Amino acid sequence: MSRAWRSTLIATAIALSACQSGPPSTPEANILIGSDLPISGFFGDAPPAMQAIQLAVEQHPMIGRFRLGYLSLDDAVAGVATPEKGIQNVSQMIDDSRVLGVVGPWVSYLARDEIPETNQVPLAMISSSTTNSCLTRSVPACYDRAGKLRPTGSNNFFRIAPPDLVQGAAMADYLTRTLHNSRVAAINEWGDDGALYLDSFATELARDGGQLVFSQQINPGATQFGGFLAEASRRGAQVIYALGDADSQICVVRLQMSPDLLFAGTDGFTNTTACIKQAGGNANGMVGTLGDVDATLSGSPAAMKAVRDYHRRFPRTNMHGFSTFGTYDCALILIDAMQRAVDANNGGIPTRRQVLDALAQTKGFVGATGTYTFKSSGDATAPLMTIYKVVDGKWAFQSQVDLSSAQG
Repeated sequence: MSRAWRSTLIATAIALSACQSGPPSTPEANILIGSDLPISGFFGDAPPAMQAIQLAVEQHPMIGRFRLGYLSLDDAVAGVATPEKGIQNVSQMIDDSRVLGVVGPWVSYLARDEIPETNQVPLAMISSSTTNSCLTRSVPACYDRAGKLRPTGSNNFFRIAPPDLVQGAAMADYLTRTLHNSRVAAINEWGDDGALYLDSFATELARDGGQLVFSQQINPGATQFGGFLAEASRRGAQVIYALGDADSQICVVRLQMSPDLLFAGTDGFTNTTACIKQAGGNANGMVGTLGDVDATLSGSPAAMKAVRDYHRRFPRTNMHGFSTFGTYDCALILIDAMQRAVDANNGGIPTRRQVLDALAQTKGFVGATGTYTFKSSGDATAPLMTIYKVVDGKWAFQSQVDLSSAQG
């Protein structure tokens, strides 16, 4: 998950964690899928994600002649996903030889600590929500952090979530090719992290015939943007691209700018009610990227079946959350890799290395949220991505983005 905390779902997190601590244990299982999620924390999306993994395992109770089970571990301490607890969970999974793969972690800062531990085993990990670019990318701004996370020199971490910088490329494509706006001014409250988005955005924008005419860094929480907007207007900007969080009032920019300009952004505020409130009467027309695909809006047969199966299995769950079905796809991808590893091992229980190798070779896996093939870095060639727009005062799905040609 990126910068946004999805604060509107905190109440759901509390309600769900109060009535469940995890799926039933499966001591008789021969093979386990593990997960490391903040299921008792303030991430309201984590409990539905746990349920999605449980559903995938229940739908595939056997891999070959071996019983599959699910080991769900909680990395939240006092409501917050905590690296020390994450490392403890990973150690527990490493010590249980039945665990052949892990779904998670949920947040990028835990992944930075957990990948080096699992890399040395090696134990395969796959995530639907960790988006920090430096987990997999070797761009100069990352200072080869991706390489340092892999002490063995080989990769064991995969994700279907888009690296943050890819959101920049996706928005540049959308602005130029769909909305036909080519001159953009950007405001960045995320410092070096925002610069990764912006570099990717500017590169893709130029490739599509557009131009980043002006950019300015600001301090988080700034609320006066008159100087920036005046300079953007002087340089002929048609779009204001904002790299910031609704939690720090970044959408106040929209309230102060001309309604003739387009306001665009990232998952820092996309699909949040806080942004709409900050923008006031100027909210309509705002657009943003989100590193997730809502399976209920996809329309594909796989998506419709997944949604139907999920709500049939968990009828008392009134909603699914961010990346529920992305997490479901991660579990299915891992199960598919385990099945292929069993087949390649002449029907025997595979090693962790064999499962990892099978996961790396995943090609064209059709899931509820997309079709997935992995690059050697661990990134999906076409990761999760959706464009949303504010229509009649509410965020509305616009399109699912194919990022295979815009990888930042």
